[in-house]
Amino acid sequence: MKTRNLLLAGIITLAGMSILSSCEKEDESMAEEAATETEAAEMVAYSLSEGTSGITADIEITVTLASEAVDEGRLSCGESADTTIVTSGGTSLITYQNTKTYQYALECDESGNPVMLDASFSYNGTFDAPRLASTHSVSGDFEITSIENTSDMYLINGTWQRTGGFESKIGNMANRQTTIQFELVNVAVEKEPREIDNGTIHFTMSGGSGRGSFSYEGTITFTGNGEAIIEISGNRYVTNLETGEVEEQ
Repeated sequence: MKTRNLLLAGIITLAGMSILSSCEKEDESMAEEAATETEAAEMVAYSLSEGTSGITADIEITVTLASEAVDEGRLSCGESADTTIVTSGGTSLITYQNTKTYQYALECDESGNPVMLDASFSYNGTFDAPRLASTHSVSGDFEITSIENTSDMYLINGTWQRTGGFESKIGNMANRQTTIQFELVNVAVEKEPREIDNGTIHFTMSGGSGRGSFSYEGTITFTGNGEAIIEISGNRYVTNLETGEVEEQ
């Protein structure tokens, strides 16, 4: 009888282990499931959004630094500076927290006229939005030209990258490790008010692991009305630069 009880206990233990293993595999499968195109568009949109302190916020901060350097005379030709900014806030739907460090230098021509502000930055941060949350690191390099007083718009070229975990709050609730890279091409920003008027960003993104790995690339076009169009694989999504909301066209 004792031997029978031991055998029964062993069978129950093995069955329990099998069920646990099955659940773990199912969880891993869900966690590793590749991001869909729509989910990719949302990750790009939230990386653009000022409401999550994304690239739109970094563009606004760096053109402010350019204005202070030239219009207020805070930098001389060839001089450099750095600043650290703690940003936090959001709305009732979106919150964010970042500690951002910017290094920047003023370049001039042979006549001593300002021609470019070279800015680089890096920081760690988080955001929490209705459909997505993230803990990430960001780095970037911007070249800001048309900084002379006679120009109506700043012109920005450069790179921006966000890497970290993007946790979906819908579907399978996957938490994907993702890298999103932006290449800015002639992004024009009004000097007053400091809003993006036009320009293009080429992007690539990749993430996941194993069979759940994914990669996408596409183009972002600023339309000058507080929105941008994200194009992926021939499909178009409109996003609000403030909220990060996305709607497929």
